[in-house]
Amino acid sequence: MGPAMAELTESDSKTTTRELNSAGVLSRYLVAAVFVRLADEGVRVALVLLALNRLGNAGAGGVLVAALLIPHVVAAPGVGLLADRIQQPRWVITGAAGGFAASLAGVAACLGRLPMWVSVVVLLLGGCCGPALTGGLTSQLSALVSEGSLPRAFGADSLGYNVSGIAGPAMAALVAGLWQPTAALLVLTAAAGLGAALLATLPIPLRPAGVRPRSRVLGGMKTIVVDPVLRAVTAASSLGQLGFGALPVVAAVLASHQHQPAATGWLMASVAVGGLLGSLLWTWRPMSPRRAPSVVMISLLGSGAALAAAAGVSSLPLAAVLFTASGVFIGPLTGALFTTRQEHANDEVRAQVFTIGAGLKTTSAAAGAALGGALAQLSIPTQLLVTAGSPMLAGALGAVSLGITATTQDGDAR
Repeated sequence: MGPAMAELTESDSKTTTRELNSAGVLSRYLVAAVFVRLADEGVRVALVLLALNRLGNAGAGGVLVAALLIPHVVAAPGVGLLADRIQQPRWVITGAAGGFAASLAGVAACLGRLPMWVSVVVLLLGGCCGPALTGGLTSQLSALVSEGSLPRAFGADSLGYNVSGIAGPAMAALVAGLWQPTAALLVLTAAAGLGAALLATLPIPLRPAGVRPRSRVLGGMKTIVVDPVLRAVTAASSLGQLGFGALPVVAAVLASHQHQPAATGWLMASVAVGGLLGSLLWTWRPMSPRRAPSVVMISLLGSGAALAAAAGVSSLPLAAVLFTASGVFIGPLTGALFTTRQEHANDEVRAQVFTIGAGLKTTSAAAGAALGGALAQLSIPTQLLVTAGSPMLAGALGAVSLGITATTQDGDAR
């Protein structure tokens, strides 16, 4: 074997080793992310069941869930700033996961035994950890995998969101049914704690003290507002989330109208399964970062159109098929959204951009749930059309905004 061939073989071997190491780190990241997000998704069901069990009041459960979700958008800039500026971002994410686990354990101990406001305060504190478990965690992927692998890694992360979205509520309901809601909350606490332990092992590199970012508190928000592509995808994904937030309420009304209230779970599971398929599609064939913003808008339009089509059917199985079709578009939407944030946010504000975007989506989903409740007295087709109108309007306005941006940039180039 000649020297050139030997050098080439050694280079290939090093590349393969790097790829294997990167795959191992990504696998560890995904397991940790699924654990903490499983707790984040499942606790919304567990809190309502716990309130019913201890207080006999589902409305109190709604207050507890709201206390957990409301802080997201308020805490997001601060959490992102800390992750951007600290020398080791891993400790921000790990600490947040541990704090979230502690808040769940605290509610399990306090609710019904101490005044209600104590549990609300504990959940408000836990909710402040939320942005680190969603956008903050995703923003660290660029430090763990190569740039060329990022679109596929974002797709895998989107896949993890879908797995958590399916398994979290199902596990909470199953454990609560077999034992007690307290047991469900403690299982979710353990999942968050295990996720925190795994996050502590992620090899996120240290930032040298002399080159750490000096971004300001509103640096991430300024970047989103100033960058026309980031502004378009953030606004569109947040507006679209209004409809997705209302969907569980609309699905419940639809199933009850058909005298099959248990079918609510199947309808929402159909959306989650569709999202799983869509995430697999993006992970298999991710689009280039240049096309990712357009994928966001097309996905919003497609998911809304499928829900609008469901307004014209009276069969629950056919509605479930259309809900699945809507979910298929949500998978690429998430992967493309992450890719766009990564591409258009610099290192100084990247975690802020991710956490602010995640916080806005969570708050919009909570507002959407309230909207769904307000629409509950309308006809089923009207509810579905209004729900579908949110992502369709978001996708249309976002596409126009991207078109204007592209035209302006072409003009400047000339």
